[in-house]
Amino acid sequence: MSETEFNFNRPYKPFGMNIMVPERTLKQAGETLENIVKAPAAPLFEFLEKNHEVFNGDVAFEINKTEAQNFTIGSMMRLEDEKVNGQPPKFDMHF
Repeated sequence: MSETEFNFNRPYKPFGMNIMVPERTLKQAGETLENIVKAPAAPLFEFLEKNHEVFNGDVAFEINKTEAQNFTIGSMMRLEDEKVNGQPPKFDMHF
């Protein structure tokens, strides 16, 4: 009939189902799974939280603020450059 020695009449012996898992292990597994699920989105939410001024509709204000900072830093650097290196040379191109 069958070439293998398989028998449906063997006694039922569950494997591994009689092990009690400690509550702490279940809690740690739940926290691990929660962190695995949340980890890919965490940097996005941190970025949005850090830069929420840009995303609340007041983009023009943020752009103006950044341009003002750039102008202030640039003018300060030009003044220090003149102090260190002197006035820039002026070339008379009209002969």
